[in-house]
Amino acid sequence: MKKLFIGGLVLFITCFLLGCLTWFSFEKQNNQLNYVNKTFDNDNISNLKIDSQNSVIEVKKGDKFSVHYTGKKNVDVTNEKKSLIIRQNSNTKDHYGLNFNPFRRANSKMIVTVPEKKINELVLSSQINSISVDDVDMKSAKFLMTDSGGASVKLDNSNVDQLYYRGVNSPVHLTNDKIQNANIKIKNEDITVNDSLIEKSVLLANKGDINLSKMDIESDFKASTQDGDIQMTYNKAPQNTLLKLNPEKGKAVINNKHFEDDKVGNGDNDLEFYTSHGDIHID
Repeated sequence: MKKLFIGGLVLFITCFLLGCLTWFSFEKQNNQLNYVNKTFDNDNISNLKIDSQNSVIEVKKGDKFSVHYTGKKNVDVTNEKKSLIIRQNSNTKDHYGLNFNPFRRANSKMIVTVPEKKINELVLSSQINSISVDDVDMKSAKFLMTDSGGASVKLDNSNVDQLYYRGVNSPVHLTNDKIQNANIKIKNEDITVNDSLIEKSVLLANKGDINLSKMDIESDFKASTQDGDIQMTYNKAPQNTLLKLNPEKGKAVINNKHFEDDKVGNGDNDLEFYTSHGDIHID
């Protein structure tokens, strides 16, 4: 009886291991990574459009237009009427619920390089994961983060004539940028700006803070949040700014000693800030 039990146990373990090996082999075969490596003639491209599902995206300066992608989903890359169009397709589905298979854990990553010349338009949308744009000059940049997945966006060392941003759970970080005209609206996250010049712009947050640190003294824009604070510091002493601070159910605190009666110099640069449930600090 004991030998029969041991024999049955050995048979069960053997069949179980063979089944697992077969399943993992099948899954590995059906979860192969896709690779894209393409370069394009700089003179034939003026616009860049990226529609991503779940990739980590890096857009940065390079010698030429190029696309490098690694991930499970298919990616279509086309050049249509001087627009480089990159689309990540929804060609994979998870039928297993919890993911215990190591072959299904690979993250998608997309690196797009842009030459030094200013591009006419960047249009970028994504559902989840991080997006970074570094050292790219654009006449127009449009970020559409309207999915609830929460893709975060970082824009660094870039010059943008017109910036349009819409996000639900997608925070935006601007660092060392020059933005001439921005229209930014976020529902449930913060707007963070560091060491940048923002002119003739509107920054709107519904539930989130607006953090502005080391701002250029020529900054001139409006900002508003329904449920959060607005905090701002300068990169050096302001010389020509007028403050229009409007906290509905909060307080306005001006700690910057250069302002007298909410003004310094002629007050040609207007900072017009509003909060419904939050404070406004100028340091």
